[in-house]
Parts: sequence; C-alpha cells; structure tokens
Amino acid sequence: MKFTKSNIFFYSLIVIALLSPAPYCRIPLKNTFVYWFFAFCIVLLIPYMRREYNPIIRNKDYFFVKCFLIWAFIGAIRGFFIADNYWETKNMIGGILCCLIPAMTYVFCPTVLLKFYRLWIKICIPAFFLFYLWMVTPGEVNFYLGPVFVIGCFLPYMQKKWKFIIGFLLAFMLVADLGGRSQVLKAFLSICISLLCIFRKFVSEKMLRLAHWLCYISAIVLLVLGISGTFNIFADMASNSGKYVEKKVVNGELKDEDLSTDTRTFIYEEVLQSALRNNYVLCGRSLARGNDSNIFGASIAEELKTGKFERYQNELCHLNIFTWLGVIGMLLYSLIYLRSSYLAVYHSNSYFLKLIGVFIAFHWAYGWIEDSTKFDILNISLWSAIGMGLSSQFRSMSDQDFVEWFRAIFTK
Repeated sequence: MKFTKSNIFFYSLIVIALLSPAPYCRIPLKNTFVYWFFAFCIVLLIPYMRREYNPIIRNKDYFFVKCFLIWAFIGAIRGFFIADNYWETKNMIGGILCCLIPAMTYVFCPTVLLKFYRLWIKICIPAFFLFYLWMVTPGEVNFYLGPVFVIGCFLPYMQKKWKFIIGFLLAFMLVADLGGRSQVLKAFLSICISLLCIFRKFVSEKMLRLAHWLCYISAIVLLVLGISGTFNIFADMASNSGKYVEKKVVNGELKDEDLSTDTRTFIYEEVLQSALRNNYVLCGRSLARGNDSNIFGASIAEELKTGKFERYQNELCHLNIFTWLGVIGMLLYSLIYLRSSYLAVYHSNSYFLKLIGVFIAFHWAYGWIEDSTKFDILNISLWSAIGMGLSSQFRSMSDQDFVEWFRAIFTK
C-alpha cells in the first residue's frame, strides 16, 4: 500500500469500521485516543479528497451542509468556554466529530464510494465472519454492518456469490435478535427496497414521491401530537405489553423481553424539560453539555464525579442535535436530509437514486426514534447515502450507469 493522503483516508475509514462495534464487543477493543486519531485523519483529509475526487460541485446543493457546519462550529466555540471539567471537554471532542460527519457529503462521489465500499467488503466482511460474528451480541451487529443497509438495497444486481453473502447478513440482522428493533427495521427496509427493484414495473415515480413525503409528514404529525399530549405512539405500542415477547439469554439466564416496551417517551420528556428549564431551546446547550436526566443523571454524576445530573447523548439522533445545537441546528440538520432526498427523488435520472431518496427520507423519520449520533460506520454509511443524493454525478447517472457502478464494487 502506498502511503498517500487518499489511502490514509480510505484505510482510516476501515479502521473506524473495525472499531465501531467496540462498545458491544465481548472483549475490550476501543481506545479513545486511537479512535480519535483515525477519525480526525478522516475529517482533516476531507478538503483534499474533495479537491482530488470531487472538484466540481453545485454549491447550492450543499448550502444546508455549509450552514450546519458553520452553526456546529459556533456550538463548538461555545462549548470550549462552557466546558469546565475533563468529561465535558471529552464530550465536546466527540460531539465535534459527530457534527463533522455531514462534511463527508462533499467527498462521497461515485469514485470515492466505489473505492470505499470495495475496500470495506474486502476487509470487513471476512473480519465479521472470522471475529465479530462471535464477539458482538447479535442485536448489535448493525453497528458493524452499516454499509450492508445501503448496498443491500440493490441485492438483485449483485453477482450470485454476493447475493448470498449480503442476503445472509440482512437475514441475520432481521431474525438474530428481535429485541434489537432498530436493527430489524433497518434490515427490513433494505429488503423492501430490494423488492422494489425486482417489481419496479409496478412502482411508479408518483408512488416513490408519495412515500418520500409520507416519511416527513407522518413523522412531523406524530411528533406534534406526541409533544402536545394528544397521541403518543410509543405509549400506544406499550399498551400491547405482554403480546410481543421474545425469550433470550442474558448473562447465561433465559429471560423474557417485551418488544413493545416504551423506551422513548421518558427521553423526550427529559430532553424537552431540560431545554425549557435551562433556556437553550433555540441555540442548544453547546457541544460540551447534555440534557438534565432524572433517570440516568444520578448514576452518571456518581461515576464521573462531575456533580452534574446530565446525560450527554441519547439514542435519538435529532434530540442529540437539538440538545447540542438547539432548534436552529436541528432544522439545519434536517434540511440536509430533505435537500438530499428531494434531489434524489425529483432530480435524478436513475430509478435507483430515487429509491435512495426514499431511504434517506425514512432515516430522517427514524431519527426521531433511533439512529444514535456517533462517529461510526453506521452513521458514515447513512451519510454516504445522503451524499449520493446531493452528488450531481450520481444524479446524472442513468439506470445502466448506476448498475455498472454498483456491480464494480464487487468485481475487483
């Protein structure tokens, strides 16, 4: 391997991919400073990679990415002055990395994604079967297999060998642990999009546009109803307590897990009450601070010895952005999704990019339930799809161009 800037970028992505499931691994893997080193190698090389591989872009397509990055920079500056202990400084660095992931959309052009996915399947899939399949709990393997959710959308266009391998990985995530509801739903989405590829003659462009807008509108409606106290979908699902139970082994003991348990309402309550109580609704609490937490705050304060009953990060993507950067940051972050999915659905030549647009819209809606904000391969994979929607090179592809590009991932 030649020691070039582009190789450092690509292999740093692979290292991040290999270290991403560390919190769920049965043996210690992750060293924070090693992780940060490779993460910052990636973000610091973004300007170079853009000049080298994607020099001509339509700036208006990336307008909201630029606005969000500027606002995140302001949040980081605020955090620098607000942080008053080691843990808040550490949190701020982690938050900065999370907020820099959207900058990778400038880089995710066809050439870069081809090289990245080709390298990922060459190194990370064999590593999964040799190591991670046995070392990571079944319900958490999605934190390692994030790219499968994107490339798995086009399963019918893979060579037979890769159809079997990727199909197995999707099926494994679908059934290995039904308690891992997020993993199951994401695998199911990829399988559904693959089916839309097979039965595309029955799926009109109007239907895809309808699905695209339904993702945004339904999420907004449910969010408004939930915050107003009119209807809470999480509480409604929890009313089916006892109907959907899975038996699983925990610490060597067989236990029942209720799949309908409401694990989200209290997070919304804590995040929103904290923002109102501390008056940071508009601009956020900065990248150094989290939300006040009655559930987790006491144990966190005792463990970290900070005296602050705060939880820095929750499982819900958009609520993390809201806590750190306020309504302004959350809106800018959301507008990146909307801009990308809209361009993919309405201004692309390929049916497959339109499917990617629906994929992006779904993940925006799902960000109100899960999609935790971390600098890991799962989030990088999601933003690679968002980058595809923003990329004029991808949008100009015909169906044949896209299939040729996609098949090239598996041919070398």
